Amino acid sequence: MPTIELIVEADEPALFFSSVGGAEAYLEAIDVRDGVYPVAYGPDGQVFRLEAVGDRVRINSVEGSKAPDDLRKLLLRYLSAAESHDVKSTDPLSGLLARCEAAVI
Repeated sequence: MPTIELIVEADEPALFFSSVGGAEAYLEAIDVRDGVYPVAYGPDGQVFRLEAVGDRVRINSVEGSKAPDDLRKLLLRYLSAAESHDVKSTDPLSGLLARCEAAVI
């Protein structure tokens, strides 16, 4: 089973990737420029910045920046949209991420 290494906030409301390189290859620069993907997170809440460089997407960590509460809210929105049952806002991040494993790109 793939491991989630990067969670990208999007309209879906989230996309899950097994690697940063995979996300950079999958996402389109025009969408990054248009703000479709405003932020990304590591599985522990580390914040990543997305930028368009020409027709490529570059994703870099924001040193020293963690937002586990924002990641938790994003995961809860995703699981609600996916109509997952028995999800609690108090579930640990690891438990919420485990419920999202099937959506890894």
